[in-house]
Amino acid sequence: MPRRMRRGRGVDETTTGYSPALAAMTRFTIRHRWSVIAAWIALAAILAIVFPQLETVVKRQSVQMLPASMHAARTLDHVSTAFHEDGSRTVLFIAVEQSSGLTPQTRQRYDAMVDRLRADTAHVRMVQDLLADPATASHAVSDDGQAWYLPVGISGTLGDPSATESVNAVRSIVTDSFSGSPATARVTGPPATIVDQLGALQRDLLPITAITAAAIALILLLIYRSLFAALLPLITIGVSLVVTRGVLSGLGVAGVPISAYAELFVMAILLGAGTDYSVFLISRYHEQRRAGMSPDDSIVAATAFMGRVLLASAATVAIAFAAMHFTRLRALASIGPACSVGVMVGFAAAVTLLPPILSIAAGRGIGAPKLDVSRRYWNALAVTVVRRPRATLAISLVVLLALSGAAAATRLGYDDRRGQPSDTESNLAYQMLNRHFPADMVFSEYLVLDAPADMRTGKSLADLDQLASRIAQLPGVKKVSGVTRPTGERLEQAQLGWQNGRIGDQMAAAVDQARDHRDELTQLTNGADQLASGLTQLDDRLRSPLAAISSLMPQIADITSQLTAVQSQLNTSGADLDQILAQVHTIAPIAQNAKATVDTLDHLGTDLPNSPWCITTPQCQQIGEQIRVLVALRDNGFFDQISAFSDSSIAQPQRLRSLLDGLGAFQRAGGAHGSPQDIVGQIAQLQSGLGRLASGARALANGVHTLVDSNIQQLSGMSQVATQLQESARATTGADSSSGFFLPSDTFQRDDFARVARQFITGDGKTTRLLIESEFDPYSPQAVTLNHRIIETARAALPNTSLATATVDVAGFTAFNSELQQLMSADTLQTFAVTLIIVVLILIVLLRSIVAPLYLILTVVINFLAALGLTTIVFQLILGQDIVSIAPIMAFIILVAVGADYNMLLVSRLREESISNNRVAVIRTVANTGSVISSAGVIFAASMFGLLAGSVSLMLQIGFFVGAGLLIDTFIVRTLTVPAIATLLGKRNWWPGG
Repeated sequence: MPRRMRRGRGVDETTTGYSPALAAMTRFTIRHRWSVIAAWIALAAILAIVFPQLETVVKRQSVQMLPASMHAARTLDHVSTAFHEDGSRTVLFIAVEQSSGLTPQTRQRYDAMVDRLRADTAHVRMVQDLLADPATASHAVSDDGQAWYLPVGISGTLGDPSATESVNAVRSIVTDSFSGSPATARVTGPPATIVDQLGALQRDLLPITAITAAAIALILLLIYRSLFAALLPLITIGVSLVVTRGVLSGLGVAGVPISAYAELFVMAILLGAGTDYSVFLISRYHEQRRAGMSPDDSIVAATAFMGRVLLASAATVAIAFAAMHFTRLRALASIGPACSVGVMVGFAAAVTLLPPILSIAAGRGIGAPKLDVSRRYWNALAVTVVRRPRATLAISLVVLLALSGAAAATRLGYDDRRGQPSDTESNLAYQMLNRHFPADMVFSEYLVLDAPADMRTGKSLADLDQLASRIAQLPGVKKVSGVTRPTGERLEQAQLGWQNGRIGDQMAAAVDQARDHRDELTQLTNGADQLASGLTQLDDRLRSPLAAISSLMPQIADITSQLTAVQSQLNTSGADLDQILAQVHTIAPIAQNAKATVDTLDHLGTDLPNSPWCITTPQCQQIGEQIRVLVALRDNGFFDQISAFSDSSIAQPQRLRSLLDGLGAFQRAGGAHGSPQDIVGQIAQLQSGLGRLASGARALANGVHTLVDSNIQQLSGMSQVATQLQESARATTGADSSSGFFLPSDTFQRDDFARVARQFITGDGKTTRLLIESEFDPYSPQAVTLNHRIIETARAALPNTSLATATVDVAGFTAFNSELQQLMSADTLQTFAVTLIIVVLILIVLLRSIVAPLYLILTVVINFLAALGLTTIVFQLILGQDIVSIAPIMAFIILVAVGADYNMLLVSRLREESISNNRVAVIRTVANTGSVISSAGVIFAASMFGLLAGSVSLMLQIGFFVGAGLLIDTFIVRTLTVPAIATLLGKRNWWPGG
């Protein structure tokens, strides 16, 4: 049977809440007080000696901020591989500024820096020297020429030790390269921002710890009104802190991830929770001393009664923090387990180290209880609550709900740049870039397309440009650059509008030139008319003479026949002269007729040789030759001689010889061109040819008229078409909505274009990317929304195109930030749910009730919302800062877990007092615990407000958030709301346990 102790000198060990096991353990620690204290000090010393300082461990194996499994990270890795840009996942930007611009001396330093960076292969994976390439140099230099930047890919990922080391190595090279130069060079980018933030946290650790410890010491001094009594909890906390740091250092050496955030949070949580545990225990110790118990018995009783509550409280906080290990954001996952270790070490020190210290102090008269001057106040307040529970509940809920309403306006921020001092190197570099370049231009965003086939075809390039055009039209998109628009604007020569304009310009020039030659067209028609008229007249003029020649040919044939006979006779028989002369007399009239006919043909002998159409007509040339022979005979008097000869009866040998010579010439001329009958046929052919030529000339003239008229009409039509093409080109200039685009695939064979195209499409043409510049802050919700719209627009644009089988992803900082927000939301919901379930289950086990745990957890949630609303009012509405994204989840865990501490202390004491009357139990509980709960709340709040001494927004906001929440919980929820609800429910508080 358990030993019963007399009231006034001891406690009933069978009383609800009393733990014999803890009582036995406490008796052991008191009995071996010096050994226990020495063991704790030895443990702290051994851990400090064996393991390096926690700050050193944090630097060596800090935490990767983002999970490697992020889709945005995998996409960026794929892009890096496809474009042979190793190191593009973790990129720094070296910003350089000089008022005189890039002078030769500064360029020499810049080039030397680039060489040193490329030589440092341990830390630098990529150096994208944009200045070295004329095609990209304009992108790297500001419009005023006073600033430029250099992208550098480094080893490691955000937040891990390798990245931190790489950032520091790059900064060292940059500082050395521009030392003594008029140029200012700084290193920035997300990796540098994280390094600067972690550095700020480590610099803040010492002042925050000192200020927090001083604040807690002051509060303890006010509570106990004794310097030595105030030092007792501080000794316990000091040892706990050293041991915790040693344990965490050992875990870090063993490979457990520990971040600078975890280091700072552990300090704040341990100072707050550990002090609370000491205060709870000392408060019950003082209560037992006032009841008349001896110091050691009071310590044993206090530990036996409070130990179970403290264990439940510490377990609640530790398990809630440990649940953070399962979050996907590694920064959060590293904080939780470290805080769990700190809380459990603090609990262990409170129940094993503090009792022997109290025993030693009590033996020297230190730490004796003083008059509880606040009990009268808490008793009066409890009576008021019990008398007017509904009014009290209503007033407290109005205050809580009013503050909670402001939480609806909370705007979460993800900008790490604003979460650290503005004078860090990375922020100064951002400010430098923003002075000369468009804001946030270094935060690149890429739309990545992967296709199974080569996209360097006319059709695919046109579809890519249409896709880029759709994205460029989204609200918030400033510029889209890609293979079809390397500068952010469509290639002018590839736009059908521009091509139409060129065609229109050429057509207009042709029209103008044709109009300049309209007189020549008129001359052409006139010439055709004249040619037709001339040929018709020639046909008419030659028709009668040629007919006459045709009729003359028989006569000439007779003359020739007779002359031949005469010549023969003259040559053979001079005796027959008289007979010949008689025959000659008969041909005189024929000779005169022939002469007259030759006279009519005289002008043809001159005209025919000079006619172009006669030159190409063999029959015409033969006739012309014959006419010229006849004219020559006439001019030589041949026909006159024949006439005179026929009239003379006197034999004239000389004239006969002349006549014979003439006859010979005539016969030779006739023989050269055929017989007279042949000539008649040729004349007929000539007449027919002249007729056809004249008809053809008339048809030609008509055709020329038709052609000229049609040409003039076509010029008018061409002029209208040219005008329309030019107007359409002007209307589509600079418009991204115009759909016409054609870029021949052989364009990639040009060196100048291929060099630029390599930035946007891979060598096999199966991966391409569009660089998207947004007008939104890359950390803002608008940027995240735009990121989603870009994906949706791209996927909607692919069906029924040559890119229908392509896959679409987004890579870049905004994509990371978007996915980070999704992970943060998922982790927050998961953590909230797990924390609430853990706290409810522990409360149910501890209180053996369902009703009380439910309304207690409800008050915890309301308290959290009220604290969030107050934080939103102060930081967002008054100071103009977004609430850091990680602040609510951290504050929720602390407020719910610590709130559960106070709940357990309050309600467990209420159950202990609820033996008879429920209202009396409420009054006694509030009167007995009001002072200790308020003290604990103020101490923990002070430890959190100590974070306000730091320089990182996350710490500032969490410090205020949790500190304000603890004060609200201490002075409203635990003092008014919970007692009022407990009064109204009465015995139903303990249902179904009774």
